[in-house]
Amino acid sequence: MSVVVAVAVENSKFLMVYNPKRKGWEFPGGRVEEDEEEEEACVREFVEEVGFEFIPRCKIRTELYSIFVGKIGKRVADAEMSWRFFDSLPDELSFPAEEYAEVLKKVRSLSESCSM
Repeated sequence: MSVVVAVAVENSKFLMVYNPKRKGWEFPGGRVEEDEEEEEACVREFVEEVGFEFIPRCKIRTELYSIFVGKIGKRVADAEMSWRFFDSLPDELSFPAEEYAEVLKKVRSLSESCSM
């Protein structure tokens, strides 16, 4: 089963959600359901976790997951998790900092060509 991650970028900052189960910040995302395309799953997960539309602009494929880079849209639902924009990685992360740093490196190298 595929996993997707949404990285919303705004004014050089990136959005992360706080996962209370893992007690850390992470990018919104999750598993792709059987009847979904990766982009659909990414948008669905973003709406569930953040409560806002996600407008994907680019896709980065890694061995572990697909990363969709985009923008936050209008509010459409209540958020399952608290969220905020960061300009650097917070100390409290759900997974090793190296994983996030690698994602951000890829995102920053692509964001200019993604019509952000």
